Amino acid sequence: MEKYAIRINRKKSLGLLIFFLILFESFFIYAQEQSSSSTETPVVEEEEEEYDYNKDYMAPLKDWGSFGRRPSWQYVQSLKFKKMNEYFFTQEDSSFVVDIKGVSPEDVTVFVNDVPRNVSFVSARKEIFSQPGENPLDNTNRGTHLVISFRFSKPGVYQILPIDVRVMGMYNRISLEPALVYENPNTVQPELYLQFENPEFNASEKNISVKVGDHIGFTMFIRYALQLINFNWNIPEDSLFEDVHRFEITEGNPRGSEFSPEAVPVAKFDWQPLKAGVFELPSVHITATTYGGKKVDVPFPKYKVIVSEANGELSFSRHKENVFGYAFTSPAPEKEILPEEKNPSVDITRLLELHKNELHSMPFFSSAYEERRKAQEKAGITPSPRLITIPLTVLGLSLFFVFFILTIVLFFLRKKIKRRAIFVLAVAFTIAFASFSVYLLINVNKKYALFNGGKVNPIPESNVQTSVSVQRGSVVQIERNAGGWVYIRYHDTRGWVPKTSVFIIE
Repeated sequence: MEKYAIRINRKKSLGLLIFFLILFESFFIYAQEQSSSSTETPVVEEEEEEYDYNKDYMAPLKDWGSFGRRPSWQYVQSLKFKKMNEYFFTQEDSSFVVDIKGVSPEDVTVFVNDVPRNVSFVSARKEIFSQPGENPLDNTNRGTHLVISFRFSKPGVYQILPIDVRVMGMYNRISLEPALVYENPNTVQPELYLQFENPEFNASEKNISVKVGDHIGFTMFIRYALQLINFNWNIPEDSLFEDVHRFEITEGNPRGSEFSPEAVPVAKFDWQPLKAGVFELPSVHITATTYGGKKVDVPFPKYKVIVSEANGELSFSRHKENVFGYAFTSPAPEKEILPEEKNPSVDITRLLELHKNELHSMPFFSSAYEERRKAQEKAGITPSPRLITIPLTVLGLSLFFVFFILTIVLFFLRKKIKRRAIFVLAVAFTIAFASFSVYLLINVNKKYALFNGGKVNPIPESNVQTSVSVQRGSVVQIERNAGGWVYIRYHDTRGWVPKTSVFIIE
């Protein structure tokens, strides 16, 4: 009976304790609310005025005393989503951001409306942001950092509908900046385009009509390329093609990893067709590195060029940036040989046959060189040096291949070979024959010819005064072609001669 009474007294004591604790907490909360209300500045309702975009609506934020106070309607109206990055790309998340000061993320709700075609909504996230201010206790430098992300499937210009945002119970539509979306640089291929000096040639149909001798000047641009690796072209027949100027990108240095949609100039060219017909614009071959790190061959734009006969005599006017822009604008004459330079005793056909025999014979095992040398001396021509022959080149390559295979075999059998000198000797011979083969290949690929004799012009034009001439039957090296002209080298003499005045040794 006594134990039961003690148990009842304990329950009553615990209940009274809980009652007094609840009463004390309620009194403390009531006292705190009375204290804060006595110091709060009463809110005076103002008449709604017309929104002025030039007015600083952020000023009322300075008076907010606590984080989480409701911002003014004018301030919420002034908010706008801005692009997080300068460039947007396809198949990547593209984000818009807006900062709402003085409002916690819990008081911000986002509703995304319908999105345009080729656009998909990805995510919306809210974060607390804090900006440093003069007063560390000033809560107006805190707020919500709102990020809305989308993904675009195709490039173009997009205007996404405003986003519905509820800020502490106030509904508002916050607009977004227009988005210009580019093709993803990791997948887009570099492209070339041309800009002609003649505005009439810049038409989209890519058809050009000119006359024989007209200059077609153009600048080549490249877009979406990080670096140029290879840059060359083939000299067209029956025309003059000049590299007028090269820009910085042709030096082979990378442009940097930052994406840029701007086209970069590569080079300026001048093309001058020398005969009538239908042609394509000379093609320039370029290998470039993409932003994704791939090496690709960039296709050259194709233009159809219709060349008609010139009316009357052709004019020879100097191109402002072209060394040979004023050159002869028609095919070279059949022969241009001075009478006093013709030597009937020089049999060009016989000399050409002897040179060809030497080119295809093995040195020191054939009399072709001696026969050619005696024929030149008999004709009063200074004998030319020995030619690098084709059989000698084949022999050099064969010896290099044999010693290369031998070196590989000795390398795998090096543990069984007692004398290491054999392996070292094989390596030395391999290197020596490799160098010798390279020398032979370079020289055997040089193009030599017999010159029929005559003057050598400084430019590819027949009507030019010059006192430089080369003897009939001399061996000259051909360095390049341009239309009906070839550029030759004879010792220290260099210049242009008609193509018909040289006979190739092959």
